[in-house]
Amino acid sequence: MTEMPIPSMSEFRNYLQFAAEDVFMTTFGERPVFVPPEMSVGGLSAIIGLNGNVSGFFAPHIMPKDACVIAGNMLGDSFAEVDDIVCDAIGEIANMLGGSLKKFSSRNGELFRISIPTIVHGNNYQTYTPKGTEQLLMGVRVLSTQITMQLVIKNASMK
Repeated sequence: MTEMPIPSMSEFRNYLQFAAEDVFMTTFGERPVFVPPEMSVGGLSAIIGLNGNVSGFFAPHIMPKDACVIAGNMLGDSFAEVDDIVCDAIGEIANMLGGSLKKFSSRNGELFRISIPTIVHGNNYQTYTPKGTEQLLMGVRVLSTQITMQLVIKNASMK
């Protein structure tokens, strides 16, 4: 990857909002409402690695009952509890959000590549931001559910 200007966290906030609007309007036909983020211990997270001129991760975090609503709406089904299908659906939402974030933030060339999502589901876990990184948390309400989007980045010039 060639060196390119790295967006500020304010620019990344805008790009993440554009990504959420793009994905949720396309997928659910509903404009997301941006709300204060809620980071709770436990639930469901889909973590996507970022690597390139910017490295780090992007992760939407969602409570299990909300994940079931999102998956049910995507698949035209209903889910009483998190299973493999619900995990796959939330992984797909993460993929779409990560791809859209990449599209909006990489207008002058490829800023980063994204990995496939890693799904974490449980009752007692947290994500940590490594030393020397910057974090952005953004809450989104869609389909009467709440998703907290977490973006953690370190650009190639940060020591």
